[in-house]
Amino acid sequence: MSLTIKEIMSAPVTSCTMDTNVGKVRDLMKLKGFSALPVVTVTDEDIQVEGIVTYRDIAGVYDDNVPVTQVMTQRIKIVEPDTDVQRAAHYMSGAEIHHLVVKRDGRIVGMVSSADYVALVARYGLGD
Repeated sequence: MSLTIKEIMSAPVTSCTMDTNVGKVRDLMKLKGFSALPVVTVTDEDIQVEGIVTYRDIAGVYDDNVPVTQVMTQRIKIVEPDTDVQRAAHYMSGAEIHHLVVKRDGRIVGMVSSADYVALVARYGLGD
């Protein structure tokens, strides 16, 4: 069985910008049910992923006015939708990260989390 990231990714993706505060990020995560948001800079040509902010990053922040740049993780991995899921799992494991941003043609088209891999194992099983 050979699956690609596009088959397990979540889409569409909600993102935030560098000037977003923690309160807004918390509200977006709660509203959308996400555990992470990419932090982006948007230009006419591209969307540059500057980092990622996770629920864990904001969990202990009690001042909603703190800028997301103070809590976000800059260690990110970007993959294409056609990336093999096993290769992407190796990226995540090797970098000790729990989320991947999926981009195609300069646009964010999805995200993959470690929870998506748990769902994949639940769906297909292991070693049967």
